[in-house]
Amino acid sequence: YDRVNNEQREIIYAERRRVLDGESMRDVIYKMINETAERLVSTCISDEQSPEEWDMNELNQLVLPVFPMAPITLTAEQMKHIKKDNLVQQVKEAAVKLYEAKEAEFPEPEHLREVERVILLKVIDRKWMDHIDDMDQLRQGIGLQAYGQRDPVTEYKFMGFDMFDAMTEAIYEDTVKALLHVRIEQNVEREQVAKV
Repeated sequence: YDRVNNEQREIIYAERRRVLDGESMRDVIYKMINETAERLVSTCISDEQSPEEWDMNELNQLVLPVFPMAPITLTAEQMKHIKKDNLVQQVKEAAVKLYEAKEAEFPEPEHLREVERVILLKVIDRKWMDHIDDMDQLRQGIGLQAYGQRDPVTEYKFMGFDMFDAMTEAIYEDTVKALLHVRIEQNVEREQVAKV
């Protein structure tokens, strides 16, 4: 059990160390944007579905809270020729444009890099703490697997890695969402009204 936890801890702590060392997270954020866009589209559109079967409302309900962009719409003509990969690419491109527009809002690129590090650290820490609690719950109940003629340690390993993957996806999504919704506010300074 501990080996599974230690492997996961090493992965998370290595990522935290990169953030704390002040590395630029720009490439990591690009990866997060692309993977989140692909996962969100794949959640409601399968490769077997024809474009006429796609539920664009469901897709917009998943995508728009994370990527604040115009709703995704397809004309009847586009529906005839589009494939899922094209749609994924379209969402990725729109998301990257949003990120680049967010970069342009900041007077200094380093300001956004710092915001990325702060957001990433907060999200990783929160999700990691939840994950530790979830793994503890799993560990307490895993002994029941023996009744089903399954090795509890093997089941713990598989379930633990599935939970770790889900946590990683949640970190990606929450980070991207927070980053694309962050706003610069001017420093408001109070003027001294009366001298005492």
